[in-house]
Amino acid sequence: MINLPPHRLPALAGWFPAGAPGPSALTEHALATQAGRWWVDRVIQPRVIAAECGDHVLLRGDPRALTPRDLAVFADHYVEAPGRFLPLIGAAFQRVVPRQRVV
Repeated sequence: MINLPPHRLPALAGWFPAGAPGPSALTEHALATQAGRWWVDRVIQPRVIAAECGDHVLLRGDPRALTPRDLAVFADHYVEAPGRFLPLIGAAFQRVVPRQRVV
């Protein structure tokens, strides 16, 4: 994954809807405070974007664009992602504990 500075980010509306309760609040916080880091699989037309803030990461996009090794940077994080990422996450980490989040 490639770490991007906030000014290089693609438009986030399609990736993380603004104003939505729950995990999307992390992206708004990271943008407003510049406290987080942003990761993409490629700079031009990214297929995957990750928002990292503290020990939390939100993954969005197409998991087929990544390999398990690409997620190594998030080994000590809580990862929130759509279900389609679960096989990739399971292959990347030794211990995966899925949890349901109620908002």
